[in-house]
Amino acid sequence: MSPHSIRNRKIRSHQSLASNTGHKIGVFGYCRVSTDMQVQHGLSLDAQREEIKRAAADRGWIVEEIFVDGGFSAKNTDRPAFQRMTRAIKAADGAIAAVVVTKLDRLTRSLRDLCSINEDLLEPYGCNLVAIRDGINTFEPVSKMLLPFLAIIGQIERQNTGERVRATIQHIRAQGGHYGKVPFGFSTVKEGRLTKLVPDPQTHPWLEKAIAWHRDGVTMAEIARRLNEAGIKPRYGRILEWTVSKIYELFRTMNVHKPRSVESDARYDKREAYKLAYQLRGEGKTYTAIADALNAAGLRPLKAAAYRWNSVQELLRSAVYHDRSTPRGLALYLKEQGHSLREIGLRLAQSGHFPKRGGQWYPNTVRLLMVS
Repeated sequence: MSPHSIRNRKIRSHQSLASNTGHKIGVFGYCRVSTDMQVQHGLSLDAQREEIKRAAADRGWIVEEIFVDGGFSAKNTDRPAFQRMTRAIKAADGAIAAVVVTKLDRLTRSLRDLCSINEDLLEPYGCNLVAIRDGINTFEPVSKMLLPFLAIIGQIERQNTGERVRATIQHIRAQGGHYGKVPFGFSTVKEGRLTKLVPDPQTHPWLEKAIAWHRDGVTMAEIARRLNEAGIKPRYGRILEWTVSKIYELFRTMNVHKPRSVESDARYDKREAYKLAYQLRGEGKTYTAIADALNAAGLRPLKAAAYRWNSVQELLRSAVYHDRSTPRGLALYLKEQGHSLREIGLRLAQSGHFPKRGGQWYPNTVRLLMVS
């Protein structure tokens, strides 16, 4: 019996078990929040975990593991816990009956990514998708048919929400109000419906001192040392201690420090830098190791003299990062490297990937895989 037939049998088996809560089936849970503040307080993540556990218990399912991505947006699938879950589903080879999320947008907000997840991960490995609040349960054929339409609605709503938020922020600032994090040295007061910044009596004098030191030529490292020695804490950060980067961000927020023009013999070539960084990341290199390699290759970011770990992270986030463990991701990556459709088909077969209906890869089959 072919692997495809075996997986289809597993899907039918899961569907049968799902209709009989007397049987136990294994599922994975997935949680995500997009901001570090939500991670720090943990409320949203805890609520998602509990909701997934309750839903599984009601159906008689066993939650084998809950994967959590804290501080990651849903604009792509380049998230550590999501990638670990992907590998675990493949390793289970049909033993995991479903991925359970509270809402579909916790998994993804992209129609393209949803289609890739469904066609490259869920269907081939006999895994279903349950989005509790959206009423999605692909154990049922109707839900499977509605999935793309719900994703389109979610994507439209995301775009509309972004436009509304930007317009609201512009209006607030035009009225003299404040939106966003409260910078060090300030607190907030309410004036009608607006929130406004006012100097904080305890920390604003230290902000003025720090700015005066900077204007006198004191280095940022020395300013950080002086504030730490005086016991003055920054407003944000997991470790409440001043660093050069925190001083830099503070001065930039206050418009005290303006980045100078880059003076470097290295050249700016984002396409070449991305290609090298992408290759090294695929080999499992750390962001720091990739930064060293980019600097050794004579490359630099647009507004800096050299790459650092965080600028490498931004570089990779600025373009699509394909998961080469999936056939579609590998095909897209090889296409980006300039391989022909025929060469891509050969490489897919060499990597153990074959068309869903068996047989070999033809140029048209590869093309359909990449546009799906």
